[in-house]
Amino acid sequence: MLGYSDDDIKNAAEIREWLTKQILEKQDEIEKIKINLSLIDSVLKQGSFKTAANLNFSKKFSPNEQKNEMNSMKKTPNQYYEKHRGDEEQTEPREQAVEETRLIKRLKDNTPVARVHVTSEEVIIIPEDPIKISIETPPFRSFFLNRILQGMRNKDLDKIKQGQLSESDMISYDIITENENKDILKKIQITNYRDKERINEIFNTAAWVLTRMLDKVDK
Repeated sequence: MLGYSDDDIKNAAEIREWLTKQILEKQDEIEKIKINLSLIDSVLKQGSFKTAANLNFSKKFSPNEQKNEMNSMKKTPNQYYEKHRGDEEQTEPREQAVEETRLIKRLKDNTPVARVHVTSEEVIIIPEDPIKISIETPPFRSFFLNRILQGMRNKDLDKIKQGQLSESDMISYDIITENENKDILKKIQITNYRDKERINEIFNTAAWVLTRMLDKVDK
């Protein structure tokens, strides 16, 4: 193909593979939803229907109950606070409750690859021990950083130019590597994702990219 390098063609093929995988996964999710919907319709037809109010779905918690509920949530791992430890004498470290934790696994052998911790402000991706993958392994930079995360930043920059977003609210990311091995990924920290839909996009692309990187390491 004229005008395209071998790396461009290779990256395009990898992206096509990921997109095809996403289509298959979404189709599977839709089928599961249809099955669950059919079961619910069957239950509603056979029994008497109760409103959400009668089922107490809208239960309100007292302030003490809300506090206990928050205290029961998992906290972010110790690695997340490492950057704050030097400031402990001057300021108290800021704590954020983890709203959700997802585990990325390689489908072919169910190997745990990384954990994704979601707080109200950040998405933190930490490779599982003993996974060791280099940030120089494709398609980490070419796809995950340059296309996905930088693509989100570019959209935010457009909103800033249009006066729809302040610079302090623009999405940002830090790629943190091990001290001993500067190219070995330790943590990906994404701040100001804002949009809940971005969480799914970050998780899905990170799952595909990190799995591809691990496959290349294992070869």
